[in-house]
Amino acid sequence: MFAATDFARISQNQLEKSIRLSNIAIAGVERLANLQLNYARELLKDNSQTARALSEVRDIQGLVALQQQLAQPLVDKALAVAKDVYDVASDTQSEITQLIEEEVGEFNRNLATTLDKAARSAPAGSEIMVSTLKNAVATATSAYGTVVKTAKKVSNDIAEAGVAAAETSVKAAERASRKTTNNPAAA
Repeated sequence: MFAATDFARISQNQLEKSIRLSNIAIAGVERLANLQLNYARELLKDNSQTARALSEVRDIQGLVALQQQLAQPLVDKALAVAKDVYDVASDTQSEITQLIEEEVGEFNRNLATTLDKAARSAPAGSEIMVSTLKNAVATATSAYGTVVKTAKKVSNDIAEAGVAAAETSVKAAERASRKTTNNPAAA
């Protein structure tokens, strides 16, 4: 039977896990906000430099040259921003997943302990039922672990494929831009 102290212990444990989850989420938001502020500062600085450079352009060739000069750093920064945001989101998701995995593990240990206690106080002949339940819990735990590992691998593969596709698209756009700039008649 549960005593009042058991309920208090469970409540305290859940409160601590809720606080930990909140801290993980807040840390992720804080990192994203810092990224946003840093990139906003860089963007402001870059825009002022671009405006200065534009004011110094005297002809069309100079404008085209400036455009080419500015295009690559902008693309590189956009990819860096996307990667940084992905890293923050991935880290936060990893911490939350770890918390959930710990919670599932603790639940499974508590369930096994409860089953052991039930087996000790169960009538003779019920060992088969308790053993079957323990095997079911072990099988479910193993299946859960396999699903989590597979989901992590799939999400990592998808993210890597997305980054590779973005880089390929950027390189193709750069080649097309160079061809157009070097050969204005092709435009």
